[in-house]
Amino acid sequence: MERNFNWLKWYTPRVRIVCHILFWLLVTTLYYLNYNRLGGGGYIWMFIGKELFVTGSLFYSASWVIFKWVSKGKLYPLFIFVILAYIWWILCSYFTCYIARAHVPESDERLYRYLGFFLNGGFLDLFTFKKFAVLVIDFTCMVSIPLAPKLMKAILESSMKMVKLERDNLKMELDFLKSQVSPHFLFNTLNSIYRMSEMNDPETPDTVLRLSNLARYILYQGKNDDIFLSKEVDFIKDYINLATLRYGGKIPIESNIANIEEPYKIVPLILIPFVENAFKHGPDRSRSDAWIDISLRITDDRLIFSVKNGVNNAAEKPNFGGFGLQNVRRRLELHYPHRHKLTIVESENSYSVELTVDLK
Repeated sequence: MERNFNWLKWYTPRVRIVCHILFWLLVTTLYYLNYNRLGGGGYIWMFIGKELFVTGSLFYSASWVIFKWVSKGKLYPLFIFVILAYIWWILCSYFTCYIARAHVPESDERLYRYLGFFLNGGFLDLFTFKKFAVLVIDFTCMVSIPLAPKLMKAILESSMKMVKLERDNLKMELDFLKSQVSPHFLFNTLNSIYRMSEMNDPETPDTVLRLSNLARYILYQGKNDDIFLSKEVDFIKDYINLATLRYGGKIPIESNIANIEEPYKIVPLILIPFVENAFKHGPDRSRSDAWIDISLRITDDRLIFSVKNGVNNAAEKPNFGGFGLQNVRRRLELHYPHRHKLTIVESENSYSVELTVDLK
């Protein structure tokens, strides 16, 4: 079974210490190769130590700048950090050269010229354009390159936290929307059973059993991220059968639902709100001139779902709004962005919905 690499579990404190030791050994080697060009024998370790001190102090303070400011979208602290880092490097380099000049013999010409470049003219002369053009290259190589992995790591970790937060918020929203589907459906169906029981309808026990099967589907299948389309289709068929039994065959209900053979998958409970809406604004609103027409088919890996119902405009409109329709719109946007098309047409005496979803 394929397993995803878990960085947080792998990057234990012990692994972190080993990585840091190897990193600083590599940085020390880089500094040694750079200063070894100047000669000077053992004197170059003064400069290597200076570079390690400057880079280390910046290395372990960079995370605070990144996480505190850059992660909040504020970039100016990063520019200020770079400027202060350059001043800090210049300051430490100047004093190291000042101390080394008393010990380095003039015979080490290359190293002695390097000290003169820093010290001749004084500290402020290091900020003139002539010297700045040279020193900024040294600063980039000696400090910026070792800091780059730290900055990249901090930025990536900050970005990953933001992505995780957005993902968790999206999951919470999806779970919230999904949890509201079930109560909405059960509310409508229980109202129908209540009316049947008031009329002592002999089909009431069978209706309760069907509702139990539907509730079991909602309870166990509705929790999944996706299910086989054939199960969702069977759920819709059971709902239509329940409605047909409830109306006693007095309402024309046509259904042309194809048998799904391919193992297509779909988000559970995303189609039923359209069916509910057809009954709510059709027979439930007025049985006069009420009719229902539902069709479902697969064409070129695309689900084409159509629900139509007759509307009696003379009847009083229901007080409850189209919460289920708003819910399903949002779920379609979250699960099938740019992969669905929802068309709703309302006329004087009919209401139709056509949904197309790309299942591949």
